[in-house]
Amino acid sequence: MNILIIGRGRVGRALHRSLRSHEQHAVIAAGRRWKPSSVQRADAVILAVPDGAIETVAERVARDLSPSATVLHCAGARGTGELASCERRGAAVGVMHPLVSFPSKRSNPSLRGTTFTVGGSRRAVATSRRLALACDARIVVAQTGDASYHAAAALVANGAAALAFVSVGVLERLGFEKRAAERARGGLLKSVGGNGQSRGVPGALTGPIARGDTEAVVNHRHALRRVGRDALPAYDAVVPVIVKCARAAGLSRVKASKIVGATRE
Repeated sequence: MNILIIGRGRVGRALHRSLRSHEQHAVIAAGRRWKPSSVQRADAVILAVPDGAIETVAERVARDLSPSATVLHCAGARGTGELASCERRGAAVGVMHPLVSFPSKRSNPSLRGTTFTVGGSRRAVATSRRLALACDARIVVAQTGDASYHAAAALVANGAAALAFVSVGVLERLGFEKRAAERARGGLLKSVGGNGQSRGVPGALTGPIARGDTEAVVNHRHALRRVGRDALPAYDAVVPVIVKCARAAGLSRVKASKIVGATRE
């Protein structure tokens, strides 16, 4: 399959690195400029561009597009409407959103073992499946245009990073060097992610709330009150969510109520 990736940002670079290692596919990566012949020869065109640029880039691509091609964009917050110009040319259109955190162009994460959420026409889904297979990723077929889908991804990716930021700050106040604290929390997050994949949720939940240990929660709150102004509000905000997860794992209603009550004292 001839693949054209338009976009040399974080997502585009990661896809290019993963796809070019697959011998059955010929992959070309382009930035803001590309040759019309590259579009004409492409079996699949992946638009790894900012959300606001998808429609404009799609219109430029459509001029040279083969009707047998598939055009995909990678935006989890958008549907297929931005690709209407390509669809009018006869191309299959869809969304292929990698559920992956892309923090930097310099250190592209591996896509092996990750999940791509895909949607669109039957042909677009089939093409996405081939691309995911080449990246050693799996797919889930679902609608991505709904903002709630993107919000669910942001809760995990952005929420975890923000809580780690608060946690690192606490460790620094206790004498940890910043980089050591970051590595420690990074390793912890990695283990949580692995547990989530292998055990699912709420099975991956551990810690005092999962055990129903109200005394530990009270001690946490007293300690956090001493070390900084941002840590305690973050802790109190997330406790009810952890309690709900613990309830799903079997925590009794009585113990759950005691823990939530402790955050109001």
